[in-house]
Amino acid sequence: MKKLRLVFADDHPLVLAGIRDFFANDIRFDITACVTTPTELIEHIIKEKPDVAITDLSMPGDTRHNDGLALIAYLANHFPQTQILVVTMMSNPLVIASLYKAGASGVVLKSDPPDTLKIALEALRLGRQYLHPSLMRQQPSADTTLASDLSRKEIEVLRRFIGGQSLKDIAYDLSRSIKTISNQKRSAMRKLNVSNDQELITFCTRHRLLD
Repeated sequence: MKKLRLVFADDHPLVLAGIRDFFANDIRFDITACVTTPTELIEHIIKEKPDVAITDLSMPGDTRHNDGLALIAYLANHFPQTQILVVTMMSNPLVIASLYKAGASGVVLKSDPPDTLKIALEALRLGRQYLHPSLMRQQPSADTTLASDLSRKEIEVLRRFIGGQSLKDIAYDLSRSIKTISNQKRSAMRKLNVSNDQELITFCTRHRLLD
């Protein structure tokens, strides 16, 4: 059986050290690198063309490339030969659905048993998406349904805004104008039927739309 070539991306070195130990004696997989930033991940994919990129969703602070949904979409659009497996704390159906729409082949929760990661990789080896069983059983709430019209870019803006970033900082990080970011935020607020920032924050946190 041909080994599946993997690259891991996480901004916590201890997590990456644990990953190396976990896969050390499994002959099915070959870890080509462990990286800590989106830029390092992209550069490695260009050079080594791994079969699967396993990446955390949140790796802030990179001055060249974005993290989050923008990173997943970039990888899917530019490197279709490399499948994307996202490892995240976020379990909200809206966020998970957005990851698949952005191009992820699978999503694993950080709260899952460690073997879940290898189960997901076997699904990808067979050319299938990995759909998390617990996520498949979740029924969307009325508020999640209301939010389902949000675009990927709007979700990314809300994720950063709820996380405490200013519109100026979001615009800088995403390489968009402040006017564009402001318009996307206002569009998201209309779709969620909220009229001010406090209502927006309350809505998103109460219903865990961006958890």
